[in-house]
Amino acid sequence: MATTDTPTAPAKAADRPRGLRYFPIALFASAMGFSGTTIAAMRIEPLLGLPPAFSLLLLKLTSLLFIVQIFILLYRVFAYPEEVRRDFDHPVRMNFFGAVSISFMLLAVAYLDVAPSVAAILWWIGAPLHLLITLAVLRKLIVQSRFEIVHYNPAWFIPIVGNLIAPIAGVAVAPPDVNWFFFSIGLVMSVVYIPMFFYRIYFHNPIPLKLLPTFFILMAPPAVGLVSYVKLTGQFDGFARVLYGFAFFIGLLLVVLFPMFYRVPFFLSWWAYIFPSAAITIATVLMYHETSIEAYRYLAYVQMIALLLLIVDFSRRTLGLMARRELCVQED
Repeated sequence: MATTDTPTAPAKAADRPRGLRYFPIALFASAMGFSGTTIAAMRIEPLLGLPPAFSLLLLKLTSLLFIVQIFILLYRVFAYPEEVRRDFDHPVRMNFFGAVSISFMLLAVAYLDVAPSVAAILWWIGAPLHLLITLAVLRKLIVQSRFEIVHYNPAWFIPIVGNLIAPIAGVAVAPPDVNWFFFSIGLVMSVVYIPMFFYRIYFHNPIPLKLLPTFFILMAPPAVGLVSYVKLTGQFDGFARVLYGFAFFIGLLLVVLFPMFYRVPFFLSWWAYIFPSAAITIATVLMYHETSIEAYRYLAYVQMIALLLLIVDFSRRTLGLMARRELCVQED
């Protein structure tokens, strides 16, 4: 696959308007990433015989990050509704609104054993909100006439994946039919979206460099689907193995494509690496618990180390953008 895609050079960040009105909705992927990493740490610590000190620290940091981002988003909604509407009309940025509701549901998973009542509140905010966002995004895709196949990219999976996340904490706070409802949306729509993605990649122009990191989102549907399926059914069977097998295969494919990702300069879209990487780590821990195969245990350790290295590096780079006042700038 060629990676020579060089879109028309936009105005430099220093020449664009800036301020909180241009706070990038894509940065909510960082809240997703921190939430997923927190859950992964919670699953890894018992394997190492460690107390939950590190995961609880991560949970506090994640909660603070998410609260700050939510307040900024609410500020934009009331102060600059036209900018929020502009984001929702964009073929890529509109999908990152799903990261807001997903973060609620991931934090519900993280708080489930720490503060069940808080988890229930977060879930009952996040799950209905995500359903509304999913419907709004799908409605826009159906009624609009501007989007073409070249606009399709893995970020479009974000509203779909959120429906697979809902049952993970939902089994503890919501009726079974509600959880199966969300799971069915996520599973069937993933089956629709994956062939569309490969058709787009095989037969059309390469995805812009800025969006290449979103390839990692392909790991999320089967990895998250595995965790939800086991939670819903209480069993580990052949279908569960198929879900993990496909997630692991996508991971191998991404490793093969690593030189392509390595050449991409840092964009906020890099945060798309984190949550899928956390999802496959959590799924690997689940595979170890269900099969008692030691290889899964050590694989989970490797995945967790890589995940922590990524989140530290991306945090450093994002803080660098903030220091240079290049984070909240008008996007094309």
